[in-house]
Amino acid sequence: MTWRIVRFLAVVCVALGVGTSVSVAPAATPIRMVALGNSYLSGQGADNPGAIPADMTSYEPGTTGPDNYCFRSRFAAVALVARRLDARFTNVTCANSEPRHVDRVAQFDEGRQIDHVTADTDIVVMQVIGNPEFLTVIMCVQLGECDPRTIERSVTILDGEQRRHERQIIAEIKARAPHAHVYTVGAPPVAPRVGDEYRSRCGWFMSDREVVLLNRFIDKVNEVSRDNAARFGETFVDLDRPGSPWNGRHDLCSADAWVWGPRVAAPQHAPDAVQLRHWILGGYHPTKAGQRADAEVLMRYIREREATSR
Repeated sequence: MTWRIVRFLAVVCVALGVGTSVSVAPAATPIRMVALGNSYLSGQGADNPGAIPADMTSYEPGTTGPDNYCFRSRFAAVALVARRLDARFTNVTCANSEPRHVDRVAQFDEGRQIDHVTADTDIVVMQVIGNPEFLTVIMCVQLGECDPRTIERSVTILDGEQRRHERQIIAEIKARAPHAHVYTVGAPPVAPRVGDEYRSRCGWFMSDREVVLLNRFIDKVNEVSRDNAARFGETFVDLDRPGSPWNGRHDLCSADAWVWGPRVAAPQHAPDAVQLRHWILGGYHPTKAGQRADAEVLMRYIREREATSR
């Protein structure tokens, strides 16, 4: 076992409060961690909920416009985990990122995300599928009674084109960084489940049928990424796994929501005279509490996988 992995295991155990008898080499190389993907990982929404207009101080300088709208929050789960691991961290996640921005075309002025994965990378955390279908689904649910055919078209894209594209991205990561462990993060429990009371908070814009449709899309995102991770022997991070902080009800319609509903004052992708992007792109994302919960779950998966790699 290399000293880098020895040190990594020790840091993980300390960060989680787990005892370890592993010796740590003083000159060990820091863990190299890279985060790829979209707004669920970038932390769009992990800002001050009471600020009007939206609080931009939570985001890294240069990621709130006018030339770059990646909205990378200092409170994003990947940033929290990287700090706890004392990792050498490269975060190229970006709000509104699509799979093509990972490995095919540049987004804003940053180049392709995957080009930041190098041979010395130890950990890749990613969430790369869902857009632009996510925006289509949210607009369908929020702006009127949603036609199920709209959701099914987006689900078909997830199950076909984006399933294949995610496989290509994982294969490229493994070619660039053969020793890296890949952690594909699923979507959080955004919407209530059938039987959950939600009408007092969300009934004005979401019907019973739309609750089912939104969950159909979220479930498909998780199914595709779970299957692809298993195909490559990598790790799918199920945010709603047993023992997760998400196991209590924290969907956008709950009394203790860790996911934004529609936000009038929210980080937006670009100037928008009719303000619809405020509502759509700023909502339906984890709050600071949701990102903390994501970080806790991600750390558990890292601990479990790295411990079994010894």
